[in-house]
Amino acid sequence: MGDESRIFISYAGADLPWAEWARWHLEHAGYDTQLECADWKAGDNVIERINEALGRANPMLALLSSAYLDPRRNTTDQWTARFAQRRSDPDARMIPIRIDGVDLSPGIWAPINVPSLSGLATDEAAKALLEAVNGVLGPPMPDVYRGVPESAASTDTGPRLPGSLPPVWNVDRRNPAFTGRDDILNRVHDGLSGDGRVAVQAVHGMGGVGKTQLALEYAHRFAGGYDLVWWISAEQTSLIGERFVALGTELGIIDAEADSTVAKSKVLGYLAGRRRWLLIFDNVADGQDILPWLPRGRGHVLITSRRGNWQQIAHAVELDVLPREDAVRFLTEQRPGLEPGEADQLAEALGDLPLALAQAAGYLSGTGMPVAEYRQLLVEETQAVLELGRPIDYPQSLAAAITLNVAALSEADPAAVAILRLCALLAPEPIPVDVIVEVARPTDLYPQVLETLREVIGRPLVRQESIRSLGAYGLARLGSGTVTVHRLTQAVIRSQIDPSASAELSVHLESVLGRMNPGDPRNPAIWPAWGRLLPHLLAVDPAQTSDPVLRECARDAVVYLISRSDTEPARQVAEHLYEGWKQRLGPDHRDTLRAATELVWTFRDLGEFGRLRPLVEDTLARQTEALGSDDLDTLRSAADLAVVFFVLGDHQHGEKIGRDVWERCRRVLGEEHPDTLRSADNLASSLRELGRHREGLALQEQVWEGRRRVLGEEHPDTLISTDGIGSLLRKLGRHRDALAVHQQALERRRRVLGEEHPDTLISANNMASTLRELGRGPEALVLHEQEWQKCQRVLGEDHPSTLTSANNLASSLASMGRHQESLAIHEQVLKQRRRVLGEEHPDTLSSANNVASSLGGVGRHQEGLALHEQVWEQRRRVLGEEHPETLTSANNVASSLISVGRTRDGLALHEQVWEQRRRVLGEEHPDTLRSALNLAINYWNGSRILPARRFAEQAWKGLQKALGAQHPDTRRAAEIRKLALQRMGGRVGGTRTTRR
Repeated sequence: MGDESRIFISYAGADLPWAEWARWHLEHAGYDTQLECADWKAGDNVIERINEALGRANPMLALLSSAYLDPRRNTTDQWTARFAQRRSDPDARMIPIRIDGVDLSPGIWAPINVPSLSGLATDEAAKALLEAVNGVLGPPMPDVYRGVPESAASTDTGPRLPGSLPPVWNVDRRNPAFTGRDDILNRVHDGLSGDGRVAVQAVHGMGGVGKTQLALEYAHRFAGGYDLVWWISAEQTSLIGERFVALGTELGIIDAEADSTVAKSKVLGYLAGRRRWLLIFDNVADGQDILPWLPRGRGHVLITSRRGNWQQIAHAVELDVLPREDAVRFLTEQRPGLEPGEADQLAEALGDLPLALAQAAGYLSGTGMPVAEYRQLLVEETQAVLELGRPIDYPQSLAAAITLNVAALSEADPAAVAILRLCALLAPEPIPVDVIVEVARPTDLYPQVLETLREVIGRPLVRQESIRSLGAYGLARLGSGTVTVHRLTQAVIRSQIDPSASAELSVHLESVLGRMNPGDPRNPAIWPAWGRLLPHLLAVDPAQTSDPVLRECARDAVVYLISRSDTEPARQVAEHLYEGWKQRLGPDHRDTLRAATELVWTFRDLGEFGRLRPLVEDTLARQTEALGSDDLDTLRSAADLAVVFFVLGDHQHGEKIGRDVWERCRRVLGEEHPDTLRSADNLASSLRELGRHREGLALQEQVWEGRRRVLGEEHPDTLISTDGIGSLLRKLGRHRDALAVHQQALERRRRVLGEEHPDTLISANNMASTLRELGRGPEALVLHEQEWQKCQRVLGEDHPSTLTSANNLASSLASMGRHQESLAIHEQVLKQRRRVLGEEHPDTLSSANNVASSLGGVGRHQEGLALHEQVWEQRRRVLGEEHPETLTSANNVASSLISVGRTRDGLALHEQVWEQRRRVLGEEHPDTLRSALNLAINYWNGSRILPARRFAEQAWKGLQKALGAQHPDTRRAAEIRKLALQRMGGRVGGTRTTRR
């Protein structure tokens, strides 16, 4: 039986026991199978392997269940893909089997006869499975039988049905509310189903994370694979012996009166000679406590513990809080009628901690309290709320468990409690140990609550023992050099700290965190340090601080967020700081105005242009009045105003203000101060948009050199200048040079900023546009499509950069002759730009121009002419008579006039545009050469052979140099030149031609 006959078993993660049961019986009967994931080696791409399996004609056994048919699971992709295959390929066989009571009456499965194994005895279920497979595939080849799989069963009868309990069993009832965790359960199962030795898995994690519930679910879910499952409560080591006595009695190998020593000897001896058994040691405090009780043999041991140091005893699996999707599903299932949005907010407030979720669901269901009210009480009376709604299968409420653990820890390690209290005032994110050390370092004004740390914090080994104690008592999660305390644990701890002590510690934290400013927030090399500090900086709420150093650090944190393109979080933080400082310090305070400055940049990057100008003008007026016109902050706001005019499309005002700011920065700060270079860069951009490309390029190259010296080759500001040079080279018609510069900028931005940073997307779009202008249309189109999709995902549909990307994509489509598609996109972009930017923003006029050209491309020449004439008139008014884009509009009007039969008018206008372009852009600019080509074509069509040859010769030579011999425009010029020379009896390529 070849590879295409192998049965691919498709199942939901929760149904792994069923998949293994089906596999055992199929292979025992002689069929060859492939179990999803089980037969794939480490490092395999799971999605690719699934696609490979589904792509072949091999049969697929689909184990249908409620979990399998959940549309949120990837199993939906598997069975729908096979259905799609079956429409075109009759060999794409699927064998559906129902394994639980899922209702198949609605939808695509309704007319299909699906055998059910639910409720059948083992023999009947195995018979039904084999009959279903045999009915589709026929009997297996007789030489395929491979024997009983090693990992499956101890007898030829095979494993019991999933869910059936073994004869020796003492596990509590299954929790019907258990949700998710399929990946962890299957990982534990894979770890236990090892190479024949006793396999030991230790599930560890903080209190309330659901370790016991996971072990309970594991026991029930995989019960069919065991003949013995025994639960041992191990929190009190002295009681482990009693559980072994009970197990020995159940097995009939000792009397009930036997002592624990005899029980241990007899039970361990019994298990050593057998397989298919599972011992669960729940809530182990220390691995050394259970080491004497671990059996030898070929069975399984599962341990749950708050501690994570299991390396010498077991393979450790850390259990974290529930994924948000599972937390929301749990809440909506336990509280019918709860909206997913409300459940998401509640899960966020509870930190996705399973015990807290269970308590909340129980209390809300029992009282009918609105979720919003519960969340508010959770903030105001955390400990009291966390005492309510204790699940019946958990011995304590979350608040009680935390309080008891803290009390026990304070007896064992007072310094650890001091660290815990310190962490309670920081964020529920990983706290670097160096932050803890810095905060706890003794000072003149040392907080009383940290007193027990005074002698410990400078002794690494002792300090680390105290940190380890936090994990051992289930009060924190320890990472590599970090400590994480759950938000609810933090809240309970905070409620137990004396208010005056808490206030003292808060002031101390503010002072220390402010001094931990990592440095230049625009420098990507420092971003990891900012990422570690930021959550804890925000946790102390710098909007309410009296510490000026912390305020400066908080403002730099906003710049960090803006620089790495976390713009919406940056806006939220900046707005919070601005409003808080305005109220606390006054609207004219330097720090308030600095927060306003950063808020301006978030509005710009988010494309919220309507909010830009009022805020920056108000800020600038206040700074000028309070600080003077040459103060650094005032200069920055003046530079911001120039940028605001730029993004609003008023480039003349932007250039005027920008030049004034640049001159003042040079005088006050010096030529190579980063702010001076930034203002010069902004001015160069304004010159580019005003069509003053040579002047802009000279200034941009000067800025680039300065930034390379001051900031380095790969600083984001230097890369802005690099890309700016490429854009100006392109505007000057130096497309080959521009491509090399854009490519360099793109490669560096991808490496420094990442694939989806907005600056990287700008570079990619610029490179694609340059490729298009060089005649490399297919490459440009692929890149434009990729970047447009990224822009939509990263920035949103209406962001100005997304609209620019869509506009560029449409232009690439037009260059490939796909005018109808191009027109549809251009019309959509024009509609959006009118709404977002306004009717006469230069970008809106560019879109209108492109729509007009696309109308001509699909043969709607009269409509195209009318719109081109409108745009030309608007550009003359907004940009000026001889702006390069105004000349582009004039050129397009001329071509449209000829298209509608007004040849004389069109030719006259083409001549005028050629003269203007020669004067404005220069003889060798590609746009000037294209104007010459237009004249050559129209003179040829009018049988004016001599001027046609002269302009074709000029265009051919220039375009060949600028764009290359294979560019479509170059080839068109060469064709007209050749035809004209032939008509005149001239030489082509060195050979004299004669007329016939």
